[in-house]
Amino acid sequence: MGQMHFHVSDAAAEFFHHCRWNDAYLCGIEGVPWQTRNAFHPCDPSISGPIHSPDDLPADFKASSNAGGKFTLTRSVATSAKLLITCPIEGIGYRVLTTCSLRCLDASHRLIIELARGSCYRVRTQADTWQRGGLLLNERFEELLATGTQHFLDSLQPQSAVVNARSGASLIATNLEADAESAKSAIQAITVLEQAASELGDLFSSQSMAFRRSREPRLSTMMAVGVSPEVCCASHGGVSARQNQAASPASPAAKTSSTATLDNALAGIDETTNTIGGQIIPAFNAAAVRISWGDIENASGTPDFSSVSKVLDDCASVGMRVIGGPVIDHRDGLLPDWLTLMDNDFEQLLSSMTTFVEATVNQFRGQVHLWNAASGLNVAGPLRLDDEQVMRFSIGVLQTIRRCDPTTPVIMSIEQPCGEYLARHADGISPIHFADALLRSGLGLAGIGLNFRFGFDHGETHPRSSLEFAQLIDRWGTLNAPLLVQLSIPAAPGTDPAARLKTSPVSLSPEIDGRAEEWARQQHEFARPLIETLLAKQIVHAVVWDGASDQAPHVMPHSGVIDSHGRPRPMLAYLTKLREELLM
Repeated sequence: MGQMHFHVSDAAAEFFHHCRWNDAYLCGIEGVPWQTRNAFHPCDPSISGPIHSPDDLPADFKASSNAGGKFTLTRSVATSAKLLITCPIEGIGYRVLTTCSLRCLDASHRLIIELARGSCYRVRTQADTWQRGGLLLNERFEELLATGTQHFLDSLQPQSAVVNARSGASLIATNLEADAESAKSAIQAITVLEQAASELGDLFSSQSMAFRRSREPRLSTMMAVGVSPEVCCASHGGVSARQNQAASPASPAAKTSSTATLDNALAGIDETTNTIGGQIIPAFNAAAVRISWGDIENASGTPDFSSVSKVLDDCASVGMRVIGGPVIDHRDGLLPDWLTLMDNDFEQLLSSMTTFVEATVNQFRGQVHLWNAASGLNVAGPLRLDDEQVMRFSIGVLQTIRRCDPTTPVIMSIEQPCGEYLARHADGISPIHFADALLRSGLGLAGIGLNFRFGFDHGETHPRSSLEFAQLIDRWGTLNAPLLVQLSIPAAPGTDPAARLKTSPVSLSPEIDGRAEEWARQQHEFARPLIETLLAKQIVHAVVWDGASDQAPHVMPHSGVIDSHGRPRPMLAYLTKLREELLM
């Protein structure tokens, strides 16, 4: 068993206690997290330790002048590792900070110094790599990089330590003053260097996009909106789009009618109340339609495809390409309830799954342009499968789809692509290793889906800068398979009664209050650089925004581009402009 210790000085304690240290974890050079147990040991003798959650600390302790201590992460091996911890960055919000690779020692590393070193290394090395590849850096980035690097160097050797040592000041006073100055410089270094990282990410996406557009004026990347069949069923009143077309399908009147019909279906409002005036359709060139086992087969052997058929009819009427699935959504609450009656009989489960997938693919063959076979099988879900069963189940889904529809491409989607779940549970599969095994299975998998859910208290990916996000996509790109990336980001706080999953939204910035408009602005500001990074990557063939409208039943809370009152959020205007300028 190995432990890695980090010293949290009193001067750096306020910064540390605003971090989400209970979610921190260690990973190796390949980026796969180890299962980790975290504990904070306060220096204050009046606080008994260890503390395993920030909520267990007294509120007055966090704000005291003696709030330092030792942060310890325990895992099963004693090899070198990097620490990843979500921290608040002034003017930016919460972001994952990463140390460089550190040895596993009995002595403590200085936390704030190592985080500053990691930020400095990450920005400088990536800037050098991209610059060698032709990226042009601007004056603002150069200034931020130089300033941040100087702050980091100042944190390593505080000026007060040198002056006081020469003047013969007491050792205790010298150490306290130097420690405070060092922590201040390190925090300044992190703040400035993360600003530099954001600037570098923007430079990469803008210049890469310009390079792509010089060869491909209109990008062929699919920009899809997530649609639940329940939305159409609730809003159509049992009338299909075709039945509402009085004019020829090729006429402008028919196109307007179809657009309004699908748009109202997406918005979850009554068809006669055209309150959003066809605003959703111009923002997307594809639809990710949920064709999921848990939605369709409420009783064993009796699937109901009617609501899905209505959505697919509408998509066809307005020329939207369709991503169908996930056919199997391996998350709590999204599988059929009657599966619990099988009493862990895997062979019976496999047979029931095969029967459903076969019926589904035969029903919609020719209407779906890309099958999303399954999502989240890499994470320990309600089926409680072991590693061998997960692979058999995954291959069974793929084989069935390929047998029933040999011409339509098929992908498999990965939950939490950074593998945060491995830091808390040992019974999960490494996301990239799972994807690699499926690609090597010889079943003709066309690509990999990556599901990123930022800002939720369960199943989330920790918030990352566009620079870190670009590096993550590049890591997945080493599999040499096309990527479909799905994004879910909440735009309002609190409970969402229309959401299938009851996970709670978590703010991506400590400065955001409870006002819905601030959350909506945060959604846009956080998503914009990520989407532009994805569009700059040729390996990314599709981007899915997981949520059309919060008015109708949906999966993730508050993630729609239309709020629960039918009002467009800033994301809708941004995506509409993006499609007008860049996409087919």
